[in-house]
Amino acid sequence: MKIKLFHTNNEQLFKQALDVHGKQHKAIAQNIANASNPDYDRVSTDFSRMLESVISPSKVKTSNEKHISSSHFNNRSNQDRNSNTDGQVDFTREMTDMAENQIKFDFAARALNRYFKGLSNAIVGRIK
Repeated sequence: MKIKLFHTNNEQLFKQALDVHGKQHKAIAQNIANASNPDYDRVSTDFSRMLESVISPSKVKTSNEKHISSSHFNNRSNQDRNSNTDGQVDFTREMTDMAENQIKFDFAARALNRYFKGLSNAIVGRIK
């Protein structure tokens, strides 16, 4: 009998979220670095579809109708995100995307940290 103590679905989700947000951060940084280059075509930084493919809708549950669902954050239209069709970099939009991405990355990192602290406390036998 194999125990899946260290490789749970939540752990894998948080690790993949960190990976996606890390890639998104690199793409945004590349866009910002090339903002003054007129020949540079903006790299798309909307990786939400990649992250959504990892999350199964049946596994996302809320215990109260006032909880924010994951669809709340995905309601922004692609027109708003990709309104700059000529490929030029909009510095303000990139900085906004970077701030939003940083918040999401920090959340995933804290959640994964809390998960591992819980495992550590369980192994050691501490109750908090």
